[in-house]
Amino acid sequence: MEEVLRFLKTYEPWIYLVLVGTGLFAMRRMLAALQELRTAVFGLEKESAQRRFRSSLSVFLFVLMLGASEFVLTTIVFPDFPNVQAMATPTADLLATPTATLPPVSVETPQAEAIGIPTLDVSAQDGCIPGVIEWTFPKAGETLKGLVTLRGTVSVPNLGFYKYEYNEPSSNLWVTIAAGDRVIVDQPLGGEGSGQWDTTTLTPGDYRLRLVVTDNVNNVFPACVIPVRISAP
Repeated sequence: MEEVLRFLKTYEPWIYLVLVGTGLFAMRRMLAALQELRTAVFGLEKESAQRRFRSSLSVFLFVLMLGASEFVLTTIVFPDFPNVQAMATPTADLLATPTATLPPVSVETPQAEAIGIPTLDVSAQDGCIPGVIEWTFPKAGETLKGLVTLRGTVSVPNLGFYKYEYNEPSSNLWVTIAAGDRVIVDQPLGGEGSGQWDTTTLTPGDYRLRLVVTDNVNNVFPACVIPVRISAP
């Protein structure tokens, strides 16, 4: 199912083009059969015209059904499907895509070090581009608890979709929180009313948040990753 959805999204324009061409061809045959049916004199002519009309009508309705299915799957199902957007290794050429790397941020916490409290390394963030792909809340190194509304900026040319997810630094398994397909600037991820992350189900400790952005031809931008800490509610 994941591969099917990804295929339908990647080749969406071409699929619509083929469906439109097939639909026009079926409509043309249907109109021709209808015209022949009106002018037919003999019974065999009428039966033949009726068969062609019914056949063309069936093809036309089938094309409409396929078009509606393509629209629903790529516009509604695709952005919300949990795992279809997981792309482990980017394979696209990103030379034409604006990219940047944030310089490491060093945060000194002399008081915490003095009393022996472990501090969160915020220099682990990478792939974030200010004003293009970035987290606006939380910031790298922040401590979170309870139900958190995640905010960010995703403003890239020809946006396809984005997803945001988390993991523990010791794990390579990323868990998708949700996804969206609209440009946002310092707004809740996923749109208004979305972007909520329930941290009460997680074990307190250090985690990473990742923002993965893909354009409408399936090119993947470098992921924007920041470290955060989850505390007990």
